[in-house]
Amino acid sequence: MGIFDWLTLLEWFAILRIGVGLWWLESVRHKPLRSFLRGGAMGWVEKLVGDDHPVPPYARFIRRVVLSSESRRVWNSRLVVLAEASVGLSLVLGLLTPLGLVVGLFLNLNYLLLVGLTDQGEQGQNLMMILAGAVLLGAGAWRVWSLDNLIF
Repeated sequence: MGIFDWLTLLEWFAILRIGVGLWWLESVRHKPLRSFLRGGAMGWVEKLVGDDHPVPPYARFIRRVVLSSESRRVWNSRLVVLAEASVGLSLVLGLLTPLGLVVGLFLNLNYLLLVGLTDQGEQGQNLMMILAGAVLLGAGAWRVWSLDNLIF
């Protein structure tokens, strides 16, 4: 019996799912929430999507949709926190897990594009979260130790 034979493959995927979910919750926890929820991070976003952004269509989209008014800056900041918390809870609890994984993949892809696929920020983390999310989605990581498995 090997060292990893004490759990099934699906149980190992469930551990990874829960760990990724905890990482999403940590992403919310480490934010300066009062400032962030008032749009405080949008100055940083504005600097990232300047005229020299390596993906000009994406930068134009962010400037027009996210940064075009103070209310949109605040609304989008709150949406980011809500999305990250929802993904984290979805994965930890195993509730609506496929949806949580897809939203997480979308968030990480947007974070990659925001920084412009450069070496800034936490690109390695975003790439690993995309990889983990894709593996968990493909493996059906909600089939054990999850509310999805109990409900559906």
